[in-house]
Amino acid sequence: MSVPVILAIDVEPDERVVRKTREGWPGFPMLVELLMDRRARLQDATGRPVFFNWYLRLDPQIEIAFGDAGWVFDRYGELIDRVCSAGDSLGLHVHTWRPVRRFFRNTWLADFEDAEWIRHCLTLGLETFRKRTGAFPATMSFGDNFMHESALQVMNECGIRADFSMNPGMKPRKALGKGELSAGMLPDYQSTPRHPFKPSSADFRVPGKTNNAFWEVPVTSGIVGKDKDGSDRWVKLLWGTNPDWVGGITRQALSRPSPYLFAECRTDVLTHPKTRERFLWALDHYESLAREGDLEFMRLESFCDRLEQEAMVVSA
Repeated sequence: MSVPVILAIDVEPDERVVRKTREGWPGFPMLVELLMDRRARLQDATGRPVFFNWYLRLDPQIEIAFGDAGWVFDRYGELIDRVCSAGDSLGLHVHTWRPVRRFFRNTWLADFEDAEWIRHCLTLGLETFRKRTGAFPATMSFGDNFMHESALQVMNECGIRADFSMNPGMKPRKALGKGELSAGMLPDYQSTPRHPFKPSSADFRVPGKTNNAFWEVPVTSGIVGKDKDGSDRWVKLLWGTNPDWVGGITRQALSRPSPYLFAECRTDVLTHPKTRERFLWALDHYESLAREGDLEFMRLESFCDRLEQEAMVVSA
């Protein structure tokens, strides 16, 4: 059986401190052009059709900064149509940033504790996606590895099939970016498994007795060294980061029973010389692996089909 490869791309502003600019989100068209060009090579290497997964930022921060939560459809509608015509998957990506005033200037705070605000962010994203496409998304993720109990009912009601927000091995923390404002904490995922599971109704971070219909499909992770406390340092498979990490995490994943490879990146990955070089290395590396082995670049929905139809146990 082929090894599934899922490449999830967060389509969002190039900078984390979001401000509307005339340039829009220039990383998005750059990455679409590159992957459209490389698709044929990957198809030749795998002997199969190649599909990617694009996750659109639709949330209050986009609404406030750009005037409409669905702004990406207005500015880049032709690009979205192009990737969909190629058979790629379209999903939802949501952050919980809220506007605040600090030291006489407007800025953003990542809100990880206000259940009402979290539900609002997710509902706005889901409804905007449905308004623009005619249906709720099948798959989604929160930004910054975030998840909250208040989101689960909304996700189930809207028919989400898979989420990949959680980051197994991650310790609780105040914020993802250094110096960023936040309220509450990002979850403790130290007990979260590194394979797909249906989140427990008692604790969404782990499998167990559940009323949740969606799969949690963790992005592939691996050990890249030691943390300051001497514990193993687990890092997600992010295309555009250190090639030694990407190669090592990939090798670790392929050595496990029934493996899958789930990689993630942002659309700004080509806008910086270092991350561009590293992303191209990852593309070349996976093309080489595909020529040596049996890889299949697939939609996350198709991976869910495989999970459900074959009741397979997989590991990342």
